[in-house]
Amino acid sequence: MFQRVATYALKMAERTQLVYQRDGERLRHTAKILSVVPVSALTAPDQALVKDASDVEHAVITDSTIFHVQGGGQLSDTGTMISSNEAATAKADSTFEVKSVRQPAQGNQILHFGRFLPVDGATARFDAGKELQQHVDAEKRNLHSRLHTAGHVMSLAIHALCREGVLPPLTEVKASHYPDSAAVVFNGSIDGKHKDAIQAKTDEFVRSARPVKIHWWTMEELLAKCHGTAEGFTLPEGETMGRVVEMEGLGSYPCGGTHVQDCSQVGKIEVKKIARSKGTSKVSYRVL
Repeated sequence: MFQRVATYALKMAERTQLVYQRDGERLRHTAKILSVVPVSALTAPDQALVKDASDVEHAVITDSTIFHVQGGGQLSDTGTMISSNEAATAKADSTFEVKSVRQPAQGNQILHFGRFLPVDGATARFDAGKELQQHVDAEKRNLHSRLHTAGHVMSLAIHALCREGVLPPLTEVKASHYPDSAAVVFNGSIDGKHKDAIQAKTDEFVRSARPVKIHWWTMEELLAKCHGTAEGFTLPEGETMGRVVEMEGLGSYPCGGTHVQDCSQVGKIEVKKIARSKGTSKVSYRVL
């Protein structure tokens, strides 16, 4: 019924095109089905990506995707994929509920993890080579985009305070833009007394409503202009141009995530807490 891949080596060279990296506003997209793989047929490293096996039965692989792939501190999109079913027993289109979207351990064919929804008691199915419609959960996409842009805006506010001499020199090392644990970590010490200054500068940057733009830069340009390029930073294998998000006039970061269109669209950024440990400072935040 499903196109199965016996060992799931996925030796095919074709990679999944990441449509959202070029068009972050699109929430619906037509893609071609490459294969449908039962979770049990995945390699052990890819099976380990499944966090709730009871609710995730298959991985669907398509030639392109509008779903953000988890990584870079941002959760994956969720939503549905719908395909017309031409089987005689089918009475409705087949729907696959996308629970998470992940990069495989090897290769570049993105794994859409989830389960098929029953169709009038019949077993739903997708057929390789057919087209389907991808639908991203718009509410979650908007929240994740706001959180991701907000993290960069707050970080740029902190870098601005460093330049102004309010804060000591700091090096940004990592960030999380998850709804329940959004934070940016810096090498260096940020005293708790500076929380109000960080909040004020962050508010100023949000009110500026500066456009948020996506660029593709060479490694040389990226290293010269971007924050967040810690020692050892490299582009993905086979890539010669890096994707960059720029808050116009404020600064830029190498970034594969989704974003709002201007700084004001993040809403209110609340600087929650500054925690210091072993020479690092973690600044947590949320969006309201």
